[in-house]
Amino acid sequence: MDAIAAPSPDVAEATRFHLSIAYDGTRYAGWQVQPDHPTVQGELLTRLRLMLRAPELKIYGSSRTDAGVHALDQQVSFEAVLPGDVAAEDLQRRLNRWLPEDIYVRRARVCPEPFHARHDNCGKAYTYCLAPGFKPNPLYVRYLWRTPRDLDREAMRTAAALLQGEHDFASFAVNSGKPMDSTVRNLRRLELIETGDGMLYVNAVGDSFLYKMVRSLVGYLVHIGLGYARPEEVREVLAGKSRSLAADSAPAKGLFLAKVFFSPEEWRSYQPILPPFAFTARLS
Repeated sequence: MDAIAAPSPDVAEATRFHLSIAYDGTRYAGWQVQPDHPTVQGELLTRLRLMLRAPELKIYGSSRTDAGVHALDQQVSFEAVLPGDVAAEDLQRRLNRWLPEDIYVRRARVCPEPFHARHDNCGKAYTYCLAPGFKPNPLYVRYLWRTPRDLDREAMRTAAALLQGEHDFASFAVNSGKPMDSTVRNLRRLELIETGDGMLYVNAVGDSFLYKMVRSLVGYLVHIGLGYARPEEVREVLAGKSRSLAADSAPAKGLFLAKVFFSPEEWRSYQPILPPFAFTARLS
């Protein structure tokens, strides 16, 4: 008589999480894990693996921000089997207690449906901060680019209008070393916003962006604002499809990943928080 197999023990189901992360990128070599360099993903992953006792855990971000770039709304997804002493609703509080002070979990939710922070988003918004020709508050200098003199805003706005829309942005892409299917992107909005304190902000909204594309665009707008090129030359730069035709990229420290969209029309009502580096003392 055949032996009756013992019933298999219940296998715990993984819980799907969706986090929103804010961070000051000054001391990090970007979002993505790199050997021998501190990264935001590395800090978050280390703490999650220890907390959840899951050494093979993988996490995914919506944007691979560069070294020195900041974020208000980096989106993160992962799946994990929760240990018995970790409650899903307690994850945010415990993570914020363990994370460095320059990384903060703004929101955490359990996803009843499959979710991937990188593949499921519909677009992103970036904010770039400029101090055009004046010495800014010393508490803000790590978050903005101080240009050597004032900028021609109207010339920059004319150029921004020409860059807006669907174009081949090869001239504004830095070679990441990875092959790309296409360098055509749809830049939904590229606008300059002035505030009463003299600051100037570039708001860039698109379905997706090429590697270092936003910093390249801002660098060229400032190039025009300083009088080194005419706004109409944007057409020639786009048509040339060569990075050598555009100006140097703007410094990383002035760039913020400001918003990630998860519905196709969400970008239409989006308004940037200005300044992005001082919108509130207490995040929630």
